[in-house]
Amino acid sequence: MFDTLGWFRAGRLALTVVALLAVSMARTGVRETTYTVGRRARISITNCCGPITVKPSGSRLVVAKTLSHSEEVDFVNEQRGDRVKLRSESNRQGDDLAEYTVLVPADAIVTLRSANGMIDVEGLRGDVIVEAMTASVHIDNISGAHLHVRTLSGPITLANIGRCHVDVGSVSGNVDLHNVSESSVKVNSGTGRIAYQGDPGSDGDYLLTTYSGDLDLSIPARAVVDVKSRSMNSELNQGKSISSGVSEAGTGNHLLKSGTIGIPRFVLRTFRGRIGLKRP
Repeated sequence: MFDTLGWFRAGRLALTVVALLAVSMARTGVRETTYTVGRRARISITNCCGPITVKPSGSRLVVAKTLSHSEEVDFVNEQRGDRVKLRSESNRQGDDLAEYTVLVPADAIVTLRSANGMIDVEGLRGDVIVEAMTASVHIDNISGAHLHVRTLSGPITLANIGRCHVDVGSVSGNVDLHNVSESSVKVNSGTGRIAYQGDPGSDGDYLLTTYSGDLDLSIPARAVVDVKSRSMNSELNQGKSISSGVSEAGTGNHLLKSGTIGIPRFVLRTFRGRIGLKRP
């Protein structure tokens, strides 16, 4: 005799299992959401448990792709006009539980927050604000924008930045600047090293300050710059190819032309660290 009741129970159990699997896949898989915004839209991304990657979308679209590696992660994404807020939430701690990969209009104003996941920003023309603790921050190919970066101990790398206003601060993280040109730059670090390498272009102001970290400056010999350095440490490492125009440390040192208008100006300050100046 056909067991109708048993068949019904088995079918209901199978449907329940399928539903649970669907929920699990939805919470741990890849999801993509698209938003349409206007000019100078404000995009806020907060990831408590993983990395954030932001690149230009080439349109007025915000394309948010999320990848979850844990069922305990929830994504709370919302839009109000030209404001888009993306946020992950989890009761479990970790730096690899969730990932945000977001494409935004190039002129968007972007605010990024992460505790310990890497933050990677590339190719934008709008303002970028980054707040992190131990997360490493990498910002590349930005022009005509304001950059504000703060970390507790996470390292910061800025590369190929042009005609920007740059304000960077870290308590103990290292800060590396590569080909940051024709910009107004202010960098502060408590114990971390600050390094500048590349051609600053034809203009700009660079104030690099650290309490006990080292300051390293490497600028091509063909570039005309004005550098002043001050350190309580009596040792100034000039490097083998440094200009002979550098005077003794702690007395307001000058490299090449002093007080000249229309050329990049560097001011290097450290209380206990070493200052290294090179002209490769």
